[in-house]
Amino acid sequence: MRVEEPARANYRAGRLGSYAFSVEAAIGQNPMRYLFARRFQDRGWSATTSIFVMKPDVLFGTYVWIEERLDSAACGIHTYLPTMKRPIQVMDRLMFDCLPLTDIGYLDLMAWPHPALRRAEADACPPIDGRTRAERRCFEGAGALAGVHVTELLTPRHGLVVTRLVSQKGQVLRRWDALELGAASEDRLPRRVRVERLQSGHRTDFARTSGIVPLPGDAFDAPPELLRDLVEESLRVGAS
Repeated sequence: MRVEEPARANYRAGRLGSYAFSVEAAIGQNPMRYLFARRFQDRGWSATTSIFVMKPDVLFGTYVWIEERLDSAACGIHTYLPTMKRPIQVMDRLMFDCLPLTDIGYLDLMAWPHPALRRAEADACPPIDGRTRAERRCFEGAGALAGVHVTELLTPRHGLVVTRLVSQKGQVLRRWDALELGAASEDRLPRRVRVERLQSGHRTDFARTSGIVPLPGDAFDAPPELLRDLVEESLRVGAS
């Protein structure tokens, strides 16, 4: 059960209750393109987040759907690939891993820290280097997630998460960094982020390639494929 509300939601977009933007990256020689869509409800206490894979073509139709609520002890994470009959729920430690065939982490997409994590003392988490003036925030897993730690650095003025480490039994597995933040008019939504897998040394940079477009809230009640098409059309109109 969450006992403390974070300073702000990750990837917030000002007062917009529902919005979207596009992201691109290159993994090896493969250009990747994603659509990010989010809706806040219940006066900002619940969030629905979806990521749609648009490129490469072999992954088109893949998506992740995340349902969160600040006062809940659980959240729902489902992923779907075109080869599946139906979306499957992401469970336990897999929640702290990456989407299939990409370096995007489930944890890095969420609006708030995962509810399976509890606040911990700073010395309980592996050390983290980064911005010297940033606030450090540590979380640890319990029960089946014992040994999992997440360490974050937040900007002291705005409470933006700019660095995140995911570790298991003291070994750092993944690192997420916001390399460039957006303008104040964009609520400082990151323009560039980097994800590193520390064990393999693999690194991927992601760039936001659009502005923020508003969406009707009820669009998230439609099938994911219809939401994806609406996001793509809204981005096309917004760019024209």
